[in-house]
Amino acid sequence: MEVPGKKLQAGTSAEDTTYCQPCEQDDEFLHAEFYCPVCKEFFCSNCARVHRKQKMSRSHLLIDKSNMPTSTGGLEVEYECTVPCDNHPKESIKYFCSTHQTLICGHCSVQNHRSCHADVISDISKDFKDDQEYWDVIKTIARLFEDINSCAYAVEKNVDVVAKLGENEVEKLRRYREEVNKYFEEREQALLKLKEKTKNTDEELLGSLKPKYTNLKTRLEEINVTLEAQGNNMIQFFIETKRAKKLLEGLQNDLADINKKNVIHHYEFRKDPATERLIASDTGIGTLENIVTENTTTSADSNQGIIGLTFQGDGPRDTMATAEPTVGNATEDLTVLRFTPASDIPIKSPTDNRDCYLSSMLHLAGSRLLLTDWHNCTVKLVDMQTNSLVFQIEVLGSPWDICLLPRDRVAVTLATMGIQFLKTRGQLALGDHIELNDDCRGIAYHEDRLIVSFFNGNVKVLNMNGHVICSEQEQCGHPYYLTVVNESSSAYVYVSDIHRNTITKLDMNLKIIKTFRDPALKGSGSITVFGKHLLVCSSAGDRIMRLNLSNGQMTQLVGKENGMHSLLYAYYCPPQNKLLVTQYGNNSVKVYNSIK
Repeated sequence: MEVPGKKLQAGTSAEDTTYCQPCEQDDEFLHAEFYCPVCKEFFCSNCARVHRKQKMSRSHLLIDKSNMPTSTGGLEVEYECTVPCDNHPKESIKYFCSTHQTLICGHCSVQNHRSCHADVISDISKDFKDDQEYWDVIKTIARLFEDINSCAYAVEKNVDVVAKLGENEVEKLRRYREEVNKYFEEREQALLKLKEKTKNTDEELLGSLKPKYTNLKTRLEEINVTLEAQGNNMIQFFIETKRAKKLLEGLQNDLADINKKNVIHHYEFRKDPATERLIASDTGIGTLENIVTENTTTSADSNQGIIGLTFQGDGPRDTMATAEPTVGNATEDLTVLRFTPASDIPIKSPTDNRDCYLSSMLHLAGSRLLLTDWHNCTVKLVDMQTNSLVFQIEVLGSPWDICLLPRDRVAVTLATMGIQFLKTRGQLALGDHIELNDDCRGIAYHEDRLIVSFFNGNVKVLNMNGHVICSEQEQCGHPYYLTVVNESSSAYVYVSDIHRNTITKLDMNLKIIKTFRDPALKGSGSITVFGKHLLVCSSAGDRIMRLNLSNGQMTQLVGKENGMHSLLYAYYCPPQNKLLVTQYGNNSVKVYNSIK
């Protein structure tokens, strides 16, 4: 076996001939002239000259041919550490500090480890392969290889789980969608069948009446012809006239019977409120809910988990403000809350010509808040997270009140300019417009109907095209605001009267059910629903009241002592736990945090 630095040739022995080791690597066999005891390497003259010039080896003292070893046999191979120190990159690691269990160089030893016990690595490393520490490292490496393979297996398994989970949940979603489609198809067919049955019944009835009135007409013509034929014979004419009189009585009775039976079914399709709420919801059909499932592929001592998504077919419905508040949806009693001032929300825009008159507000999904600005003829969109005005849109007239509609829409009353529909998905956009003759104020929505109050004291129920379905003119003096509340299985309209200082409860046919009177309702303006209560803004009394719809009890929430004055509109926002108030002459929305 060849030894570096030695080249055996014919006629010579390894003891007699020593070659330059660097040249030998290039298959050049030149006799060695020098030996470096530091590098433990033989050099020819050229390589020795280079070795003396290199920065890293210029300090090495070379031994000439007369004093150098004649062979590498018997020379112990020694290694020097050339790994640079982390703290002193120009120095090599030469020591191990057993006190701190760290590798150090000479500089580290002098600067930071003078009182420590440090060993020379070249001394303690000779038998390190037999040390238990080395074998522990080997075992750790082997175990880590196993853990990495186990992790790789777990990742690959989870890849399959993700794929199957997606397939399974999509299948559940589509299967549920088929059930929903089937349900609506069955409902459609049932309605069409009922419509067809009603139509056939009416057609059969009308078909049976047609020959009857045709027969009456024929008999009447016969009587008329008989009378005309006896015009010259007065005796016969008299007789036939008397006979005709009795016959005509019979014909009149028959005609009355036909008219009595001529009654058909008048019907119209009305949308289901639950379906309307479903369409308006962002969670229709279901939701994808985060769940944490156990990691079945990790080691026994692992506590890791994977996050999964599961389809909830009967998940919660929309959390945004609804067009039809329901008594009992919120159980919070506002009277137990304490309201503390927070940062106001500035509303005035640089393009506004006048100070804001914020007559109404409506909370949309998330942190979006709509406000009507009567003076500047705009509807404004506010982000309650940043307390900033993010967008506004100009409308045809002065907007007074606003209500939520299905399918991301709202309706805004524009005083003498009727009703403007707005689209709220993304940025605000103008929709359809309804022209009305009177000065409209409050507005609410219920089952594809709009309930609108007018400055002249009238309250009307309109269809979505603006045609009057029901009207009542005697229930209110100046009904500024109204709202619709679902109580159990019935819906009712509550109207505030700023002149009569009352809150009036009406049924959906606009008949008065009850009137709430209280001195605290002086100048009663805006009314909004929260749970079993109405939040009433008393502009003349400079206070905000809670009206318990169950017992009619009035309780003050905030008043002058809380900075209430010149009130326009008050609204409690449950998701934000904030009371929002607008005031005359104030270009901001006052915000109060609610604290128990």
